[in-house]
Amino acid sequence: MPRCISAPAQQYKLALAVSMGGMLELYDFIIYGLMASYIADNFFPSSSSVTSLLGTFATFTVGYLARPLGGVFFGHFGDRLGRKKTFTQTIVVMAISTALMGCLPTHDSVGVLAPVLLVVLRIIQGFSLGGELPGAITYLSESVPERRGLMVGILYMALMVGISLGTFVQGILNAALGSELMRDWGWRIPFLIGGVLGVFSYLIRRHFSESGLFMALDQVRARANIPVVELFRNYRQQVFCALLLMSLCGSAVTVYGVYMPSYLSTVIGFPRGEVAWHTAVTYLLVAPLSLLAGLATDVFNRKLLVSLLVLILAAGSYPAFIYFSLPHADIKDMVLISGVFAAITSGLLPPLITGLFPTEVRYSGIAITYNLGFAVCGGIAPFLSTWLISFYGNAGPGLLIGLIALISLFSLLFKWPDYATQALCNKV
Repeated sequence: MPRCISAPAQQYKLALAVSMGGMLELYDFIIYGLMASYIADNFFPSSSSVTSLLGTFATFTVGYLARPLGGVFFGHFGDRLGRKKTFTQTIVVMAISTALMGCLPTHDSVGVLAPVLLVVLRIIQGFSLGGELPGAITYLSESVPERRGLMVGILYMALMVGISLGTFVQGILNAALGSELMRDWGWRIPFLIGGVLGVFSYLIRRHFSESGLFMALDQVRARANIPVVELFRNYRQQVFCALLLMSLCGSAVTVYGVYMPSYLSTVIGFPRGEVAWHTAVTYLLVAPLSLLAGLATDVFNRKLLVSLLVLILAAGSYPAFIYFSLPHADIKDMVLISGVFAAITSGLLPPLITGLFPTEVRYSGIAITYNLGFAVCGGIAPFLSTWLISFYGNAGPGLLIGLIALISLFSLLFKWPDYATQALCNKV
């Protein structure tokens, strides 16, 4: 197949429409991490700020751990009934659970019931996200298989904008309301906004058509009866490789994208408003790096790209956090370094796993490995990062990223098939 670095205007419009929904849904999910310090005060009160934050990020982890279950559930229906139908419905569940988070009573009002309700909604939120982003990745990679890196790169560029949107909303509210009002009730506003945005995302996706490669399955009657069984029976090696890649993606993106605002404000001590503004601007600036990283997977050797990424993260993460700990460290540089790492990682790794699975089990394969990687290594990353700080100082998170990066190198030992390209050739 020829390697493509451009696409017709119609395909760009499709990618932007799908990406808009993904951006809004990621906003819904990461706003919890951005509001972590206020949630800690209202739902996990403690005399120690670190202890309170640990409780908050433990709940954050629960949401991540629910994602593999959502991946199995939505992956099954995505492979059986269609990509478009499945990942359109996930946004509805996400919007409702996010809006309800903004309506929860606090610990001062109902005691221990408050964090219990928070955990339940976080589980529902994670469950729905388990089908959302894998569905978007699958849909785009199958709609434009010869340019899947470019299309998925556009999706992750939009997700970076989603992080910027969340931090921008946080900065606006901090500036307008101040710390006291934000702690009292202002933290609820971003969740309510997320619920409204989710409705718009649903309206956008209703008008999509099904992906071409999935529709082709009807012609050969190749849909798997139980996709997850077929996946683990015949494609275990691909599952292992994809899981290693997504573990690196989950840990790096979560630490550098979601955890950093709380790290900079709670651990380093920068004002929350200042952190929010710098993060919002920086992620707008670095978002195109996700598109370029995705485009690179259409042009260059995939294993070479992964090797370079591992080298950068393994060799650069610990020194980066050492720098973050220095008294004279500039917050602009901190946020820029974090944003570059998150943008390149998120744009590069997800497109690589789309070709590892054939069409009949692709949604399940992507959903299970993507969500397990983010659940195991992404979900525990904020909690472990906070815990490592207690033992190794403020540079502890850098050790975590470096270790996971080195482990991901085992994925290079196996052959990487490209079923997406094979399916396209057969279709043609």
